[in-house]
Amino acid sequence: MMYLPYKEDQQDSAKKLMVELFSLVLPEKVSQEVVNKDVKLTYDSSTKELIQLVMPFATTSEVATMRIDKGWVTYASVEDTKLLPGVSTPMFRLEGGDWVTREIVRDVKNGRAKFIVNTGDMVWWGNQAGKPSDNPYWKLVNEEVLNQLPKPDKQLRDAGLNGRVFPAVGNHEVWADSDVEGLLTAFPYLKKMGVTSKNLIYKFDYQGARFIFLWTGKYDYRSPTDWSATRPPYDEQMEQLKVWLNDAKAKGIKKIFLSFHSPVFARAGFGAIPDAQSPHKTISAFSKDLDIVVFNGHVHTTEIYEVDGVKYLLLGGGGAEQDPVLPGRTEIKLPADYPIDQYRMGAPPKEEYNYLLVDVKPGQKTRFTLNRFRPWSSKPFETITLFNDSK
Repeated sequence: MMYLPYKEDQQDSAKKLMVELFSLVLPEKVSQEVVNKDVKLTYDSSTKELIQLVMPFATTSEVATMRIDKGWVTYASVEDTKLLPGVSTPMFRLEGGDWVTREIVRDVKNGRAKFIVNTGDMVWWGNQAGKPSDNPYWKLVNEEVLNQLPKPDKQLRDAGLNGRVFPAVGNHEVWADSDVEGLLTAFPYLKKMGVTSKNLIYKFDYQGARFIFLWTGKYDYRSPTDWSATRPPYDEQMEQLKVWLNDAKAKGIKKIFLSFHSPVFARAGFGAIPDAQSPHKTISAFSKDLDIVVFNGHVHTTEIYEVDGVKYLLLGGGGAEQDPVLPGRTEIKLPADYPIDQYRMGAPPKEEYNYLLVDVKPGQKTRFTLNRFRPWSSKPFETITLFNDSK
């Protein structure tokens, strides 16, 4: 979550940052009024460091309380004074994301995984530094992940892969960094794969599988899951997707892994991409010939679907705040025939931090293993198998 390294004598800087945050969903003048009236900062009496932040959350009745240590939010809970007054619901624990990071890095270092696929929003934004690539969020990505990973081995290099992390671009990567300087500095090898500030989609092949990365666009609070991308726009991306999928068919590449940020299907939180912009029709048209798996994020929970022969995995439990667990967001209004979430099976979302291991071999079943940390459970660490009947 946010980085607020401001001591008591820097309240103006902290509040200025909060105004920028609220300006995402409110006019700047109104944001200033909200911050002055409703944001409360608490400081340690001896160190003068910020240790707690109380602020309005996404709705007028939600109040978030965040604990802060050395500038980083370590714990967050929300009280909905209208729907569940007097009850604070935990939605974020820093140790959850830390666990995910450590385990993923360990799996790559010990050879359990070759590389990492990410569905976007690795950083909060490109602000808080002289240039986006120097901000504290990208520094954290470098320190905790990229600098810990081994260099690509010969097998990866021979496939033209000069890195260990391959991300789809989320809305946060372009927030206060429209030129994606931070992204391209962290992952310079993406430039050789065609990624530029004007083109945020790419693909590669590895060991008989094709990996495709699309971009769903920046965030608009009025339509938070719209496919609003302009680099390139939706229609051009769908045409390019058809080209890449037809090319895979022609080359006998059967396994396709498609990653983009906003989800095709979702039952909680922001919900899914609007039907008019859903890529499902384009994707499912190839499902008879190709084994297609789609990885999505954006909605901070975990849901799994299998629709028209395509597997859709909403993997929003990597480490961000789990806002779909809050009252009023656990389930959105959907048609009666909406696809079943095979992960929750009708149960409401719960706070959970997880990552997926995918074992892929041409001609064999793909194996999906979800590793999860549920801090509220008597058995917090678990490993479960998904899609036992995978092709």
